[in-house]
Amino acid sequence: MQHPTQKPVRLLERLMALVTQENALVLDPFMGSASTGIACINTGRKFIGMELDDEYFDIARSRIEKALKEKQQDLSLVMEA
Repeated sequence: MQHPTQKPVRLLERLMALVTQENALVLDPFMGSASTGIACINTGRKFIGMELDDEYFDIARSRIEKALKEKQQDLSLVMEA
């Protein structure tokens, strides 16, 4: 766990699917370590996140970058098939 109130990404993915449509824009004004942002990447939503704490912002940025790379790799595998 990288944040004291970090949420499970799987749970947030389910919530995104229930309350938003693909390509929707999701705002998280208290981003923390970016679990909501990662759920958006994984489910095809757009994301804006804000975080005041520099340490958590850096964690969030790293996690989002990793999720985007994994998504790109998944897309590359689909394109090759």
